[in-house]
Amino acid sequence: MINKYLITSLTFFLVTIAGFVIYLNSETPIPVLYSPEGPIRELPTNVPEMHRPENIPCIYSLWKNNNESCGTSENIFEEKKPTSGYFSLIFGTFSNNEDAKIHIKKLKLNSFLKDRIIEIKEIQATTKKIQIESGDTLSRIAKRYSLKVKTIIDDNNIVNPNNIRIGQYLYIPGDPIKYRIITTNIETRIKAQDICNNLLNLNFRCQVLTQR
Repeated sequence: MINKYLITSLTFFLVTIAGFVIYLNSETPIPVLYSPEGPIRELPTNVPEMHRPENIPCIYSLWKNNNESCGTSENIFEEKKPTSGYFSLIFGTFSNNEDAKIHIKKLKLNSFLKDRIIEIKEIQATTKKIQIESGDTLSRIAKRYSLKVKTIIDDNNIVNPNNIRIGQYLYIPGDPIKYRIITTNIETRIKAQDICNNLLNLNFRCQVLTQR
């Protein structure tokens, strides 16, 4: 019984050794097994060749991760035009918004302005800094600048009007809020001046400014 067991074990050992020797003498590489960290994915086969899409150079450049400049041909995104070096026109400045709107309607009656964007730019009110001189009183200052005494008192937090002194600074209202009518981004001075000349001939006001 023992001899039968030994014979079986020896036979298995010899077969294993013989197989290992045969494997080492063959050209088949020894496989290396790695423990996968995620799900096993098969590589795609017969992948079609990548071709450049038409009319989208920007996306293709990013897709291929190459150094091709974006925008060498037709861009799919509209580029923002620079405004520096262009020209603006001022059509007048008004003390209230309603008068400015009425004037825009009159301007739009001219065919050469129908397609232009005309806007109202709000100019904020300003203040002036004045210095009290010898002989000044709040009443005299108010009369000089066409103001009310109460306005000067409120704007400067004056507790006792009789305690003002020579050399003291006061703040008074300057220019009130105004509404200026403009159009911007005219490409050339010649074109801007041509529009102005047409308006001046029609008794409109117009001024050309260079955008910076």
